[in-house]
Amino acid sequence: MSSSLPSRKPSAALTACALACLLGVGLACTRTPPAPLRHEAYVWQRDWSPELTRTLPQAPSELTALRVLARERSGPERVPVEVAVDVAALARAGREVVAVMRVEGTAPLDGVSLQEVTSLARSWRAHGVRVRGVELDHDCATSALAAYADWLEREKASLGDLALSITALPTWATSPVLARLTAIPDDVVVQVHAVRAPTLFTPEQARGFLESWAKATPRPFRVALPTYRVTLRDGRRLTAEPHDVARFLASLRERPIPGVTGVVWFRLGHPGDLESWSPATLATVLRGESLAPRLSSRLVDAGGGALDIVIENTGGVDATAPSRLTLNGRLEVLDGVGGYAPRGSSLVAPRPPHLRAGERRVIGFVRGTEVSLVAP
Repeated sequence: MSSSLPSRKPSAALTACALACLLGVGLACTRTPPAPLRHEAYVWQRDWSPELTRTLPQAPSELTALRVLARERSGPERVPVEVAVDVAALARAGREVVAVMRVEGTAPLDGVSLQEVTSLARSWRAHGVRVRGVELDHDCATSALAAYADWLEREKASLGDLALSITALPTWATSPVLARLTAIPDDVVVQVHAVRAPTLFTPEQARGFLESWAKATPRPFRVALPTYRVTLRDGRRLTAEPHDVARFLASLRERPIPGVTGVVWFRLGHPGDLESWSPATLATVLRGESLAPRLSSRLVDAGGGALDIVIENTGGVDATAPSRLTLNGRLEVLDGVGGYAPRGSSLVAPRPPHLRAGERRVIGFVRGTEVSLVAP
C-alpha cells in the first residue's frame, strides 16, 4: 500500500520572507568591514630630556605619526614660549610629525598667528624631519566658535603644503557653526578626557561624547585618549586606567562610531615622566593584549650579610606594587626605602609605588638568618 502527501504551494509571504533572508545573508557577506583605527601619539614635553630622546625609537610600531608640542602661548597674557625640541632625534625617529602650538584660554586669538608654528615646522623639515603639518590646540569657548572659524580660514590660506589640524572639545557639538568650523582644517582631534571635572576618563562618558559629535557633523575625525595621571589641588589622584581605556578601545572596534578614523594618544611616556603610562603599557593597550599584572618579589644578596628586598614588574603593563610584604625568619635588621617602612616583620607602604612594565625596584633590606619572603 502506498500513500502520498498532497503538495502545497508556498505562500507569497513565505517566499518574500525567504528572499529577505537570502538577501540579508548576501549583504552580510559583502559588507565591508570598518577600516582599522590608525594610531598616533602626542609628545607633550616642555623639557626634552635624554630619557625622552631615547624613548622615541622605542615607541610602539603602530604609531604612524608623532604630534609634537613645539610652541605655547601661555598664561593670561599668552606669553610666547618655544619648546626646546630635539629636532635631530625626531629626524632619526623617521615617523611623520605634526608640529603643535598650544594656546591657553578661551578668548579670541587676537595677536596670535599660525606662522609661529609653521616657521618651526618648515625648519624641522629642512633638518630631515618628516613634517606632515601643524596643529592648533586651543580650547575655544563654544560661544566664540564663529570668530574662531573666521580666524582659521584666514590662517590656513598661508600654510602652503602643510596640513592643518585642530583639537576640539565635545561640547562644541551643540554649536550651529560646527559644520562650517570642521570643514576648514584637514584634520580634527576630539578630546574625550578631562572634559568634565572631576572626572578624567570613563568609557561610557567618552562614547557619549563621540556619538553626539558624530550626529552633529559628518566630517571624519580622530579621538584623543589619555595615558596619564593627574593630582588635583585637593590632593585627589585621577588616573586613566589602562583597563578602562582598553575597554573603550575594544568597544570602538566592535561597535564603530561613524566618522572615527583613528586615535591620538595623550601622551607618549618615558622613564622620566612618572605621571604617564610607559610605552610598553601603551603598546599592550592598543594591541588589545592581556592587561594582567605580573609582579614578583625576591631577596637579592647585597653583600656583607644583607639582603635587598626587590619588587619587579615582569608583565607588559604598569602596575601598583603591593602595600605590604612580609618576611619569615630570624630578622636582625629590617628597613625600607622608597615609601616602605618596617612594621613588625613586614614592610608597609601607605602609598605603594607604581612600577612600569619591566621596572625593578629595591624597597628595603634585611639582615638575619633563614630569611624568606611570605608569598602574598
